[in-house]
Amino acid sequence: MTPLRGSAATKCRVVHVGTGLTGRVALRAIIDDPALDLIGVNVSSPTKIGADAGRLCGRPDVGIAATADVAAVLNTQPDCIAYCATAVGREEEVIADIVGYLEAGINVVTISAIPMVYPKAAPAHWRKPIEHAARKGGATFYATGCEPGFVSLNLPTALLSGAGVVDSYRMDEYALDLDLAYPIWEVLHESMGFGKPDGHVPIRIAVGKVNNDWEPVVRYIADTLCVEVHRVALAWETILAPHDLDTALGVIPKDTICAHRWQLSAISDDRPVVSVQYFATVTSTPWPETWPRPAQPGRGGMVFRIEGSPNMTLDLHLDPSVGDTTNPGVAATAMAAVNAIPAVIDAPPGLLPAPLAGPSIVTRQVRC
Repeated sequence: MTPLRGSAATKCRVVHVGTGLTGRVALRAIIDDPALDLIGVNVSSPTKIGADAGRLCGRPDVGIAATADVAAVLNTQPDCIAYCATAVGREEEVIADIVGYLEAGINVVTISAIPMVYPKAAPAHWRKPIEHAARKGGATFYATGCEPGFVSLNLPTALLSGAGVVDSYRMDEYALDLDLAYPIWEVLHESMGFGKPDGHVPIRIAVGKVNNDWEPVVRYIADTLCVEVHRVALAWETILAPHDLDTALGVIPKDTICAHRWQLSAISDDRPVVSVQYFATVTSTPWPETWPRPAQPGRGGMVFRIEGSPNMTLDLHLDPSVGDTTNPGVAATAMAAVNAIPAVIDAPPGLLPAPLAGPSIVTRQVRC
């Protein structure tokens, strides 16, 4: 593996936080990145304390033992924290953790603060404490990911660089067969509502997660297009299993939720100008005739649709490499954060106001 950039003299000193599904991928990437120097790992699980960082992510031992001691992490004086701990059910803890690192003067790159991918449109309870902490500590904060993240922010702006008149923009995300692609029952059953009875409101709808996480996306695209947004509207629906559906996580009983669709739209003059639409299914879910279909039948991914002059359609798929069982969306989420670390360290203190992009925000790992 030949490094594109970075040397022993210029490596960025990084402490990694969180070794769950996505955190393990990010930790492995930090170890492999020629521009980064892993100097610490912070964990919350007692069973992981003392374990070597390499062993936690499927790499040989690297001589860095995981710790739950935040003070010990701060004493290593890292250039950056790669914060990848889960935010599911612990939003306030995530904010408090990030605030503590920033106040200590340590830059933070995270995948755990989705609403902050576009700080201007983030909910105040996320933005204000993080902004204050960054200012107090003279540190830089950056939130990123896959979707929401570089897929829903950077790719559309690349397309729009070649657009003329734009009548509307919409991104459709197809998350198909989630029992295979993202086999976490807590998320599928509790957050998305799979297996719940008719009339159940999925938690991500009920608690405002869809608005919190994706409203910054539609507002970012609308701001990029200089569109005045009068309101942001959410529409959603669920469909029920016509019979018992066998899935990798068990049976979805007949007449319970087996899929849902939502669309979040930035409305200008009573017309949806910028929208994000999301489809979630499990194995064998029947596809409603009223739903737009993926570009390739039975295959998930994202389809970007710009109506105007010219019309544009981009079909995007994330696929694992041969022999790799890592969910490609999880991998891309982790890499979006790891790749951004040097640029965030070099950036002025505060909240980065827009997604990072350009030739400096790319992988530094190339097989030769």
